[in-house]
Amino acid sequence: MDVYLARQPIFDTDNQVYGYELLYRSNEQQNSYTGVNGDESTADVITNAFFGLDIRDVIGGGKAFINFTGNLLKHGVPKMISPDIVVVEVLEHMMIDEDLIAACQDLKERGYTIALDDFEYDNSYSDIFQIGEIVKIDFRTDPKKIEETAYICRYCNKIILAEKIETPEEYEYAKRLGATFTQGYYFARPTIMSKNSVTPLTTNFMQIMQLVSQPEPEISDIVEVISRDTAMCQRLLRLINSVYFGVRNRVSSISQALVILGLDYLREWVYLMGMQRITSNDNAEVMRVSLVIAKFCRRLAQAIPEIAKDGDAFYLMGLLSMLDHCGTKNLERTLREFPLADEIKNGLLGTGGIYSDIYRLALCYESGNWEQVDKYTALYNLDRSKVSDMFLKCVKECEDLKLL
Repeated sequence: MDVYLARQPIFDTDNQVYGYELLYRSNEQQNSYTGVNGDESTADVITNAFFGLDIRDVIGGGKAFINFTGNLLKHGVPKMISPDIVVVEVLEHMMIDEDLIAACQDLKERGYTIALDDFEYDNSYSDIFQIGEIVKIDFRTDPKKIEETAYICRYCNKIILAEKIETPEEYEYAKRLGATFTQGYYFARPTIMSKNSVTPLTTNFMQIMQLVSQPEPEISDIVEVISRDTAMCQRLLRLINSVYFGVRNRVSSISQALVILGLDYLREWVYLMGMQRITSNDNAEVMRVSLVIAKFCRRLAQAIPEIAKDGDAFYLMGLLSMLDHCGTKNLERTLREFPLADEIKNGLLGTGGIYSDIYRLALCYESGNWEQVDKYTALYNLDRSKVSDMFLKCVKECEDLKLL
């Protein structure tokens, strides 16, 4: 499945990029908003930016400006992303009620930057205005309203972001009004970014939805479902990197990833995937092969005494075996998106060592490269017939999961 989004740069007074506004796009041909449901478009932007693409490629060292609907704000969805990299945009036309004010106040207290988008000052917006740190003023509106809002912002020490700047004259005008940041076609039009990405299978997603809706779900049941879905596994790792940006913990199993994440974040993640309307089953073969490799890697590891206890780490390595089916051109660069244990990364990259050897053995067996299979089984004193039995059992287990 191809994933798309557009980004438009936001500049500071030194004409340096401060960040990018991330915008919904459904394809490469139409570089404009198509008017779909707001919750769904925001969900697409977040999942595509943080799960489908590498957020470092999208925003570099800057901030990601993302519009959130009132519904997503009240669900706490922005908390899935580190406050170090996101600016939470609140649209002026939202229904500003007590729940929304409380949600925004909570985000502010957690260190998030709140930006008020398309804002024209009115006394009825005084509560949200106090919470906002950045005020985005639309320069395609009435000049009188622009000047009144800019005056109030200067008086209240709010940061002004002048948006929809289209001419040099408007740029100079924005600077005279005290704008700290500027954005618009005068500087750059939105640029569409895309990538082919595998999506979770509908059956697996529905099971996860059912599990996390329970008051006290069994984590082991959740681990079991994610463990058979390559796409969910990849997105889970990217999510950890988004919530705990630059996370120091190196993940070596899916259960460890869920412990790091926590149940609340997990529920929000599943809710967000649901908003993206995951309905594709066209990646079943990718799932099947990666799942067979994952199961096979674990069984092989368990047959070698010195690594038998690390079976889950080998399973996770195998589950990520099909990254190249997601349009990956540089595996080493892609793996930097995931907070994986170094030995798992080294195994996937084939840099040597026991992880690399077991991974190569599994791939060679699945593809029928018997010369290499003999090499690796001899290296670790593995009985060739027992290895064959292991592989057949892994295939049978996958068949029983109805992924074929």
